[in-house]
Amino acid sequence: MATSALPEEVMALFKRTVPSGLRFGTVTVYLDGEAVEVTTFRREGRYGPDRRPQEVRLGVTLEEDLSRRDFTVNALAYDPVKNSWIDCYGVKHRLAAKYLEIKAVGSAKERFEEDPLRMLRAFYLMARAGAAGARFAWDEDTFAAISSCRDKIKGVSGERIREELNKILLGPNPAACLAKMEEAGLLEIILPELTANKGVDQGNRFHRLDVLEHILATVQLVEPRLALRWAALLHDIGKYRCRIEVGDRFLFYGHAPVSAEMASAVLGRLKFGKELQNQILNLIAHHMFDYPQTEAGIRRLLRRVGPENIDDLLELRRADILASGPNATTRAVENLRRQIREVQNKKPGLTLKDLAVNGFDVMEHLKIKPGPRVGQALNYLLERVLDEPSLNERQALLAELDRWALSQGVVSGPVGTSSSR
Repeated sequence: MATSALPEEVMALFKRTVPSGLRFGTVTVYLDGEAVEVTTFRREGRYGPDRRPQEVRLGVTLEEDLSRRDFTVNALAYDPVKNSWIDCYGVKHRLAAKYLEIKAVGSAKERFEEDPLRMLRAFYLMARAGAAGARFAWDEDTFAAISSCRDKIKGVSGERIREELNKILLGPNPAACLAKMEEAGLLEIILPELTANKGVDQGNRFHRLDVLEHILATVQLVEPRLALRWAALLHDIGKYRCRIEVGDRFLFYGHAPVSAEMASAVLGRLKFGKELQNQILNLIAHHMFDYPQTEAGIRRLLRRVGPENIDDLLELRRADILASGPNATTRAVENLRRQIREVQNKKPGLTLKDLAVNGFDVMEHLKIKPGPRVGQALNYLLERVLDEPSLNERQALLAELDRWALSQGVVSGPVGTSSSR
């Protein structure tokens, strides 16, 4: 809410208020348990390094207040008392026709110098228009200002950049938004590892696009879940480092681990939380998995990737294949998806906690102390269960444990002792 009333007048009008931002003319009013931010019409001076105005002047007109906004679509006000709109920039009739012009208020260069993150928000507006099924167009001066001011995004924190990119990636048109960012030169500043793949020819019958085009196509095709969209965006960024020419085609041996290593640096720079970061890196590292030929191979794939990640991995592989060209087929992925379901329905042991014995059982049975041998023994048993799920019962595993101990030269002693030949 915006008002001509000064903060002290707002606080005098309501029973419960909090002076949440008096420096900026903002008071939080509590009505029926809900918090409403009420800000006095204001003008702002130069912005400081913290992206906040160093000087704020209250008591101005609504039109002056609207003139400090970022984009014209955000400089539209509604008066609920008069039931009328205040539309200084001719936005309303365009919105009514489902048309959005992405245009800065006043001087675009000044708006982006005040807060460079606004450049990314311009592309979020593009994503929002796509979500609304609206037509949109870029104001030429606004787009040109993004290009000329793009280096200033370096002064914005990784967290703020990440949040805007998240919103763009989860929109309905991420490929178009990212391509437009690349055209403006902004993507190269934010994700140079990605744009390094522009023009990198993949040179074989399976790929009609260069690496960057293929990556953007994959992002567009994959389901809009955050980990998946980020995995798609970064899954092939290491290709430009791995390309070798073999005869009349190019190959990219080992690009998955290289891409995962580079992606780790990107995600760290953007301050991703550990859990989401690990999920994304897991998908990238394994996106070139070989198709298992046996049930044991499927169980090992589930063990390696994690049962909780297998659906996302298959979805990434599906989108990756479809982004390769018009004749691509995902039949093999769908067959594997069906086979995985059949294996999962049998509830096989895939992790150490699924085993019918635990570390205490190993120590008691072999009469050994805690140490690396216990973990080695459990991992051996898990490998046997991955090969033969029927072994996952206590007596069978203890018999396997005896065979392992004999092969490793582990000699059982009195309880709590052990030795190795």
